[in-house]
Amino acid sequence: MYIINFMRRYFFAIFCCWAIVLPAAPLQAQCNHDDNSDAWYSWFKGYENQLVDYFPLSERDEMIIGDSVHLEMAKQFKLSDKYERQSYLDGIVKRLSPHVERENIRYQIHVIDENRTLNAFSIAGGHLYITSKMVEWTESEDELAFVIAHEMAHADQKHGIRKVQKVLLGETLGEAYLGKGWGEYGKLAGQMANAAPYGQTDEYEADREGALLASKAGYDPRKGLRFFEKMGSKENYDMFEKIVRSHPYSAERLKCLDIYLREELKR
Repeated sequence: MYIINFMRRYFFAIFCCWAIVLPAAPLQAQCNHDDNSDAWYSWFKGYENQLVDYFPLSERDEMIIGDSVHLEMAKQFKLSDKYERQSYLDGIVKRLSPHVERENIRYQIHVIDENRTLNAFSIAGGHLYITSKMVEWTESEDELAFVIAHEMAHADQKHGIRKVQKVLLGETLGEAYLGKGWGEYGKLAGQMANAAPYGQTDEYEADREGALLASKAGYDPRKGLRFFEKMGSKENYDMFEKIVRSHPYSAERLKCLDIYLREELKR
């Protein structure tokens, strides 16, 4: 029994070392490859994505998980079930949906009754959330479509489900290799990794993929530049904050999106 337990720990240690030294696949995660902080985010995300993708979840499971998380969201936020522009938002989602890569994910948009906060986000399984303030703050349907397409791109590029996979991976490996009870430590480690500020890479990717999605649906993706211009007017750049924040600064995102639209989409 001692030998079995030793071997479990030994192989678990080898697995962890492999996860650390595994060369990351090249990712075009940021437009400025000379930016050390952006390059570090990209490098780390490459490792992380390779690791969790060895333990995939089906799209059916993803939607089941997403529906479960949505029930918790309904408790945490005041979701409007009689929003006067709900059909307008549903129409944008319907127009964007045929152009996603993962066609089996069903997208639904929910309005958070909040007139003071500019926010939009998504979770695994295709649930999209936007505050009523954000809907009213956008200046055109094209701009609003870019915001929604950005959130759809997060789900379409598996950003949401990979967060779930990280937690499940930490829990599963802990129990499998260190014995019963250790799964909680693995789960805690996964949750800590999930909460870590490594979202900047995903944000850049969702900006690009969201612009592509909006363009395919017939919207003007350059209206996304106006969105970041307005958001940037509310931000002051700080190098330390740049390292720890989950989102890149809007000025950086505007620059990267503009380069992508001109050089890749020719827009």
